[in-house]
Amino acid sequence: MGRKKKLVSPLKPTKSFYSDLKWCIDNDWQVYIVPTIAKFCRIAIRKGGITTEGKDYKYIDGVRHTSQEFLGDIEYKTQAEAQFALPEVYKKIRKRYE
Repeated sequence: MGRKKKLVSPLKPTKSFYSDLKWCIDNDWQVYIVPTIAKFCRIAIRKGGITTEGKDYKYIDGVRHTSQEFLGDIEYKTQAEAQFALPEVYKKIRKRYE
């Protein structure tokens, strides 16, 4: 039996990663990994996802809050590979919408 190949993170999380993550949370962006039917993973992005608790809509004090999920184009073989791409996704979201 062969050994399983370990994935090694090319970079350690930096202050900018934590800053980008906090910015996404503060601005109601939810970023997560979704398994696909073909046993691959994709990164999903949901604007308003924190307020709506991951649902498409939620009523809060009589006001309807909505969110919509967008799946990324890139398919990753494993969840670990997708996790390594998350810091770049946070950075792109912040750069585009800040």
